[in-house]
Amino acid sequence: MNPKYQRAADRLRDLIAEGEAVASLERDSSVGRYIQDRAPLSAWLVKVENHIEAVFGRESAHYRHADRALDRYPEHSYQVHTIVGILKGALSDLEGGYLIGQERLIAGVVFDSVLEEARHLVDAGFKDPAAVLVRVVVEDSLRRLSRDEQLDDSGKAAALNIALREKGRYSKPQWRLVEVWLDIGNSAAHGRFDDYSKEEVRRAVDDVGRFLAEHLGP
Repeated sequence: MNPKYQRAADRLRDLIAEGEAVASLERDSSVGRYIQDRAPLSAWLVKVENHIEAVFGRESAHYRHADRALDRYPEHSYQVHTIVGILKGALSDLEGGYLIGQERLIAGVVFDSVLEEARHLVDAGFKDPAAVLVRVVVEDSLRRLSRDEQLDDSGKAAALNIALREKGRYSKPQWRLVEVWLDIGNSAAHGRFDDYSKEEVRRAVDDVGRFLAEHLGP
């Protein structure tokens, strides 16, 4: 699992254990049975809300369910166990890779938008900024693929491309094509605008779109 997700999963496990401990604080009183020590309860609730929002986002089902449960301010163990159940569901989704899928879906939408902008620029005669946009998409895609393969994604794009080919993520012909895209982007970034043509940039936009659909699609 990606270290970022591993830390999030470990934190969820801690919150689950802490929630079960908080639920055990329920005691009998003259007005019924409830959690009388509010300090650990309140501290736990704040940490739960913060973590769910940070990891899954406010638009996620995990956050919406947690928000409804937290809004009622649990005073009884069964209410705390409801929140613990939400945390367990969130942990299961995280360990199952569903958060990664959600992130990839969002990235795919962004990439499609950037490539569409690059396509419009090429059609309008602005091949050079279009080439830079293609380079941005390709480099970010290589980093995402590297994380999928448990590779260090901090290196240069060309090195990531080689590592992914050696890992068997894609074929040698695909590796060569990625090199072409990176070369075009590098030339654009360094002002060598005569190194490539409008047609090459337009072809790169289309080819990168197909590459994303094949290797980063849902």
